[in-house]
Amino acid sequence: MIWDLLGPQEWNATLVGEIVFINLLLMLFFTVKFAKGKADNLPLVGFYTVLISLFLMPASWFYCYYWAKKTPVGG
Repeated sequence: MIWDLLGPQEWNATLVGEIVFINLLLMLFFTVKFAKGKADNLPLVGFYTVLISLFLMPASWFYCYYWAKKTPVGG
């Protein structure tokens, strides 16, 4: 069962690293997608997303949500 796989005895640095990396890729893709047409400096948005995803993983979800809900420039 899935809960047996994700039990406390199975958490190690490799699994945590994979989860963080997959989250980084997903948040980078979606944040840049949502920020297109809304941000003046898209590479900076991507850089901030990478930093937030690496050091404060749950905060990257809120940062992505911020760009998803922000109104476009001039709109």
